Amino acid sequence: MTKKEKKKKKKPVFDKVGLVFRSPIRADILKELSEAPQRPMEIAENIGIEKQNLNYHLNALKKGGIIQTSRAEFTEAELPKGKGIKINGRSESGKIQAAYGVELTKNGKNIVNQFINPLYEEEENKKNEKEDD
Repeated sequence: MTKKEKKKKKKPVFDKVGLVFRSPIRADILKELSEAPQRPMEIAENIGIEKQNLNYHLNALKKGGIIQTSRAEFTEAELPKGKGIKINGRSESGKIQAAYGVELTKNGKNIVNQFINPLYEEEENKKNEKEDD
């Protein structure tokens, strides 16, 4: 494999990491999603930004293949209420298939585990050290 081929092969990974770190808001979004899939309104409230601003960052992360729409099956009783749920039909078992919020893709999980979590842990350790002084 030539140098040019190696460089070309690595580029997509660095593009995805760069996409995340263009804004600290995106890192906060991924940290939130590392806990569980969430609806955009919940993410906006949890990280303290306007929903319009959040949508801009969510769209960029979706285009980069780092997050995706979360899909799930619900019974009538389990179906979450409120905005942000798109009904896609029924499964063979009769459950309602719905798009509900956003979640990390495999690439997104890798980025969180390799980059985001260590940064937040480091920040938390610094904070704890200052409190101990």
